[in-house]
Amino acid sequence: MYIRPAVFGDKEAIAHLWHQGWHDAHAELVPPEVLPYRTQSHFLIWLKEAPDTFYVARSGENLLGFVSLQGIEVVKLYVAVGSRGTGVASALLSFAERTLRQNGVLEAELHCTAGNARAERFYRRQGWSLFDTFDDALWAPTGINHKFVVSTHRYRKKLSE
Repeated sequence: MYIRPAVFGDKEAIAHLWHQGWHDAHAELVPPEVLPYRTQSHFLIWLKEAPDTFYVARSGENLLGFVSLQGIEVVKLYVAVGSRGTGVASALLSFAERTLRQNGVLEAELHCTAGNARAERFYRRQGWSLFDTFDDALWAPTGINHKFVVSTHRYRKKLSE
């Protein structure tokens, strides 16, 4: 397995994995009115609009997972179904933490939809601490005037030198 910056040729695979992973983790935790805006084509739009920097974990041609970063935040972390429980998520999160630290970040944060128990356990095991819970507006395509809100946990972690 290797981790590298995402390139244009990764976008379809990222959108596919993201779509599947998002539905596995979030579909039952968000208002049902959000689901029509969570098709794979919407994830391609979302990916195009995302200001974060993406990194992919691959084994040969297989996309195992990805992580994205912006500022002090680990924005997204998704792992392919067949790679869950194999250490890919830990490797991606460790990579993200090192990258943020190399960019001068002393304390990082990430957001996790409240109720995503698997992710919550994972982040705690990785040394992240729950900082607060807030109502977060979910992404919707341009032109959609309705705001969808979901309870979200903010985790923080001090990054060692």
